[in-house]
Amino acid sequence: MTTAPTRSPVDTRSQPQRPKSAPAAAVTIDPVRVLRQHSVALVVSVFVGLGLGFAANFVLNIAYPLYSDTVLFELVPAPEGVNEVIVRDERTEDAVERVGQTEAARILARDLLEAAMNSRDIEQTKWSESYRDENGRFVVTDAVDDLRDELSAGHVRKQNFFSLTWSTHAAEDVPVVLNRIAETYLARKKAIDDARFEQNRQTFRRQLDDLDSQLSSIGKEISKFVADKNMTSTSEERNSVLLAVEDTSRRAGETKSLLTLAQSRKQQTEAKMEGLLEPTPDDIRTAEEDPQIQQANNTVRELRVEFETYRKKFDNDHPALRSIQKRMVAAEIERDAKLQEILRRNLNADFKTFSDQAESYQGLLEKFEADLAAQSVRLKDFTANVTTMQELRDRRDRLLEARQKQLEVLANLDQLKARDDARSVTIAKSAQTPREKSFPKLKIMLPLGAVLTLGLVLAFVFLREFLDTRIRYATDFAAIPGLRLLGSVPDLAEDPSGPKKIERVVRESPKSVAAEVCRQLAGQVRKACEHGGIRTLACLSGLPEAGTTSFITNLADSLGAGGMKVLVVDANFRRSHLAAAMGTEPDARGLGDVLGGVAAVGDVIRPAGGDIDIISAGTVEHRVFERLATPKFDQLLAEVAPRYDLVIVDLPPAVVAGDALAVANKVDATLLVVRAFQEQRGLVARVAGQLRDSRAQLLGVVLNRPRNTAGGYLRKNYETMANYSESK
Repeated sequence: MTTAPTRSPVDTRSQPQRPKSAPAAAVTIDPVRVLRQHSVALVVSVFVGLGLGFAANFVLNIAYPLYSDTVLFELVPAPEGVNEVIVRDERTEDAVERVGQTEAARILARDLLEAAMNSRDIEQTKWSESYRDENGRFVVTDAVDDLRDELSAGHVRKQNFFSLTWSTHAAEDVPVVLNRIAETYLARKKAIDDARFEQNRQTFRRQLDDLDSQLSSIGKEISKFVADKNMTSTSEERNSVLLAVEDTSRRAGETKSLLTLAQSRKQQTEAKMEGLLEPTPDDIRTAEEDPQIQQANNTVRELRVEFETYRKKFDNDHPALRSIQKRMVAAEIERDAKLQEILRRNLNADFKTFSDQAESYQGLLEKFEADLAAQSVRLKDFTANVTTMQELRDRRDRLLEARQKQLEVLANLDQLKARDDARSVTIAKSAQTPREKSFPKLKIMLPLGAVLTLGLVLAFVFLREFLDTRIRYATDFAAIPGLRLLGSVPDLAEDPSGPKKIERVVRESPKSVAAEVCRQLAGQVRKACEHGGIRTLACLSGLPEAGTTSFITNLADSLGAGGMKVLVVDANFRRSHLAAAMGTEPDARGLGDVLGGVAAVGDVIRPAGGDIDIISAGTVEHRVFERLATPKFDQLLAEVAPRYDLVIVDLPPAVVAGDALAVANKVDATLLVVRAFQEQRGLVARVAGQLRDSRAQLLGVVLNRPRNTAGGYLRKNYETMANYSESK
């Protein structure tokens, strides 16, 4: 096979950054596993509980029998009015429950119970004999102290009832005490309701008297106001004032329109006079109708006729024609000048007329506005007086309406009090003498005993499970963050194939479940080594007897069977078992002799079957622990690593041998073996943290010899694996 690049065990090249140790996670418990493991004890506890329940029922029937009964009170809906024949219950469930709980609390009030117990019927009960003084007198206070603890009162869900329940040892005492309390409660509630009714009636009566006083006062105020303001005919006076205001307002509007028209005409005439505006055709027509203009027009027409006559007789240069033409032009000029003079005269006359009209309208408008202001003030005062008067009358009407309603309320109160259904609470069921015991009952005591016993056993089992911090199952590693579980090697007792021993089970019992699991673990180790360039691997545990040596033998056999050339090195100088497990001489020269300088590496390597070689711990006198931390060990690893695909070093437990962690700093990777039901989670977490802090890579952890793993789940897998291996 291809040899991976050589890497010295003391190589200081950069390593991938390892995660720092994290705080321990919460302990996880598989409840299904726990229940399956203790299923027999749980079943036995149920039967024991049934027996205890039967025995307790027998003893309590003789020593502590109880009889009980209940008084039911009905919460009756109150009628909304005196004319309501059938009372409708429109209360919500929450409202009824709140009232029921309130009334139940009132029944249990100490003063009510003391009043109920002060009765000759109560003193004649057997129950009262437990509360007598040295003179034989019934002590009510002592009886009430216990009675408040024994009574049970509360609302009955989804019903209009609340109940009062009591238990005692004498059946005939139950109705006496319960009915006396119920009667006392109803009598006290009736007294409270009557007092509240009378208080409400007095309140409404005082309100009625106050309304009568206000009505008398408002009547006097209205009479005084009418007399002071002389408001005897408010409607007629109001109409005349309104008509006068409307007429004056209309006239003022018309005058304002005429004033605006006169001012506009005045401004137009002034503009025509100043030449800013041309005279209108009407102005010119009016000027042309003047006799002087008509006479001038006649003269111009006559001259034109004469001019036409001369032009026909003479040529254009004839003196007579030119003379008549000059006369015609002069007449036209004179006519136009006269027309302008008459236009100016007419405009002056129009300006004077429009000015006079504007002044007249302005004066008339001021008069109307003054009249309108005076009339408005009068109307405003009159309206204010009318409003005040109306407000006084409205107040009187409201007081009269309130007084009428108050009279109706008082009448309804009196009639409601007289109705039989006006009481909010009535007794629906009185207490009777019970014919059967309420405690104990066999149908309750039997399951109760079973449940209590089962609960105690379950509590004990789970408490012990929670307090046990040992590594027992694969799921326990979830409490150690950052630690990878490679797999679990089953106990031989759980291997259906029945191998004789665990050492080299891969070679000697290849079809066993243990061998198959070791091969699977070896596959993961091989993949990790090839991926990370790992040539030296140290296997160690936290405590002795973890099974590290047996795991190494099977790991080496699996890797060797897969074509890898493997060297196993026994560095456990305290308890060296690797050589014996691999079938070689235990005390032959080995690692200790090489480190002591009395033997060469090549002289101590011995074959262990197939592609597997071994270096044993060496002779006893040369097994010096301290030499494992010396550079000689580094030199040995550097010498053998290029010759093999993987060098596996067997180390002593980390807790009892400090040299184990020293060697962990010399190899490429480490693997932690944990014995189930032996090592604590804290110890495993500490050792794993120390290995992570070393220069070597921590590949993961192998759980060795778990029993009844996960409630039997993996046992079923083991059976499947064994059956498959045996099938042809």
